[in-house]
Amino acid sequence: MTLSTTLKKVITSYHHPTLQNSLLRSISSTTLTLSPQLPPAPEGFIHISIAQAQSTTKQALQKIGWDETDASLQAEIMTCAELCGNNQGLVKMYQPALMAPSPDYAGKPITERETSTSAVINANQSPGMLAAITAADLAAEKVSSKGENDNGPISIVSSYNSSTSSGQLAFYVERMARKGLIGIAFANSPEFVAAAPGGEAVFGTNPLAVGIPARRSDTNDDDDSTTANQPFTFDMATSAIALFGVLSAKAKNEPLPPDVAYAKDGSMTTDATEALEGGGAIATFGGHKGAGLALCVELLAGALSGGAVLGQVESKKVAKSWGHTFIAIRPEDLVDDYDEKVGSILETVKASGGGGGGGGENGLVRIPGENSAKIAAERRAVGYMPIPIQIWESIVETSQHGLSGK
Repeated sequence: MTLSTTLKKVITSYHHPTLQNSLLRSISSTTLTLSPQLPPAPEGFIHISIAQAQSTTKQALQKIGWDETDASLQAEIMTCAELCGNNQGLVKMYQPALMAPSPDYAGKPITERETSTSAVINANQSPGMLAAITAADLAAEKVSSKGENDNGPISIVSSYNSSTSSGQLAFYVERMARKGLIGIAFANSPEFVAAAPGGEAVFGTNPLAVGIPARRSDTNDDDDSTTANQPFTFDMATSAIALFGVLSAKAKNEPLPPDVAYAKDGSMTTDATEALEGGGAIATFGGHKGAGLALCVELLAGALSGGAVLGQVESKKVAKSWGHTFIAIRPEDLVDDYDEKVGSILETVKASGGGGGGGGENGLVRIPGENSAKIAAERRAVGYMPIPIQIWESIVETSQHGLSGK
């Protein structure tokens, strides 16, 4: 039996005509090879090539109303997140209406209030990912100039007036760190998270991220490997669970993990519908400490960016103006050999032992971002990644029928 015949038998076992047709067309139009390094897909998942995942997602985004440029950018960022196992990846296409253009979409982002070291980006209801990358890149540009145009080691750029997800914040700060800069990012979003049990939702999931250039001591300047030049990245939501995790659980009629959401009376609930629509809310992580960080992000990414402000609008959901703030720092102006110093700290922390609680291997402490980089490298090596079947079905169907298929 040939490989194509075997795959066709597997594909026709799926009970979804659109998914079957898409995969069968792939077999007919491409030369398929089976890598011995490709492990079996976990239950409920399907292996899709990275290229196909990104191109089909791009088609789906175009079908729901974005132009080719905006669709391509969003597909790239979501695929990168999926590649490293981040929960800000292709799950966003499980409910594609949430990623569709707003009726208020007014074109590409424009720059406002610009100085030599700062700027504000009016996203004009363009994709949150486009608003974020425009702000991040401009912040980096402002501290990358030397000579007569050198404006110092620190810049800050914010964005407002977008109402779709900016995705994985690590994408942007790692992009800055690969230019030799420290990148710091904050993002706010609509009211889904309560500051305390039984309270009204006031925060978004309000993530923050840091990207820092690093060079390990056992590498040389010509070593361009992932390990040698992988920046340190730390990316976290201040909520106990990502919004799209709750939305997916609701759509699939699955329970939430324990202790991540409140019912209306302030007790914990695993019912996603109760958390989203029944007067409940998502919880912050770590109790009052998480709430404090969420508040800091609200002040830095919401109020400072020019986005919708709690208490001044009916709600951030209605106002549809969510904010980002990016800070870029050129470390070489402050200290010599910063990337080597960072590498030394990371190596020392990693070797400090106690790995039983640190998630690392062989008794080593796992450094934030390290596992994501490892997963991404393994998946790039084979060219495929596992995607939940229900999410892939949604992407394929949307790429063919747009929102009418949903």
